[in-house]
Amino acid sequence: MGSGGKSLPSPKSSQMTSVAVSAPGMPPSIEVGAFQAYFMFDVADTIDLSRLGAVGEGTARAPLQLRLEASPSFIEFLEAPVIARFPDLPGGIGVRAKIFDYGVVSIRLTIPFAGSWTKFAEFTRRLRSDPTIPQLARKTLDSLLSDIEPALDEAHSPLAEDYFIFEIESFSPPLHSARLLSDYAPALASLVMCEERSLMPTEQEEALRVNSSYFEEDLAVVQWDTAFVYDRRDAAGAVEDILEFANTQLLELRRHDTLLDAELEVIYKLEPKSGYRPFGRNESQKAADRIRYLIVDVFELTDRSSNVLKIIGDAYYARLYRGAAQRLGLKDWQRQIDLKLKSVGDMYRFFNDQAQTARSEFFEIIIILLIAFEIVIGIIALRR
Repeated sequence: MGSGGKSLPSPKSSQMTSVAVSAPGMPPSIEVGAFQAYFMFDVADTIDLSRLGAVGEGTARAPLQLRLEASPSFIEFLEAPVIARFPDLPGGIGVRAKIFDYGVVSIRLTIPFAGSWTKFAEFTRRLRSDPTIPQLARKTLDSLLSDIEPALDEAHSPLAEDYFIFEIESFSPPLHSARLLSDYAPALASLVMCEERSLMPTEQEEALRVNSSYFEEDLAVVQWDTAFVYDRRDAAGAVEDILEFANTQLLELRRHDTLLDAELEVIYKLEPKSGYRPFGRNESQKAADRIRYLIVDVFELTDRSSNVLKIIGDAYYARLYRGAAQRLGLKDWQRQIDLKLKSVGDMYRFFNDQAQTARSEFFEIIIILLIAFEIVIGIIALRR
């Protein structure tokens, strides 16, 4: 697959050998690392995963693969998404798509790295703002959508959300996560915030505030648009799956908010005192019906996306998810949507009441006309 536009910078150009000497105040050299770019797209109301055809190099269900020590029974997908893999791009760049049944497709680009911490920070900053990365993701999405079109229900123009994960599998020499949060806090904070200079202590503390570790050799630091994951590959995959899912929820909330804004704009333009038409439905009734359908659609979409992951208790991965949800502001988005739904509900009651009033007035007129007609008939009968 080509990159379109300008060529993608090769990760090898930023690599150094694992024996590179670390700069003062910097963590050891990185043996195995990667830049993970996630691009989530809301493309349809729902996707029937059972109807997916041949995609890429093949598809497979992708249940959460959590480490056994961290109580996997506390968090699981109710319906596992489907993964589709594609051939690597030049430079060893991995491409993978994950398809969720609530209408979201997540494209992940993985760009490997090995070298010094300083080079890794430069590498991630450059790729974070490289326009070629989202172009690659969108090109992959377009190719994927042509293959899965029959499975899409109520397809629409994609709404996008991105997220970036800076992953390290191993240092040379090995490093405990506690030292990353203490001795190397300034370097770690600058990395997750994509800043070249050191942050003030209060900003460092805030940048690293949402962090999780299960063993001494793993660490996840979560920000609203980036995350740092230090773990072995299989365990890091579980952490990244949870962060990816949280971002798809954010995307769904944005989608619901966009739907409500569009409908509210239409509703605000409606004439509130349209007359009742005897042989048609008045504007108030049409508005009430439109709002009712909107409320049902938003509740259905919200229920589908919010209940796809079953979370119980306060196990490690459940805490990780709640930390990510807090960073992404999911509760704030939900409150905003709830307020708009309340406004929409008030408008529904207003237009419904207005329609009922107009209908009652119409029937009153009919009754008066019928009474008048009876009186006229009675008078005519008496005259005869």
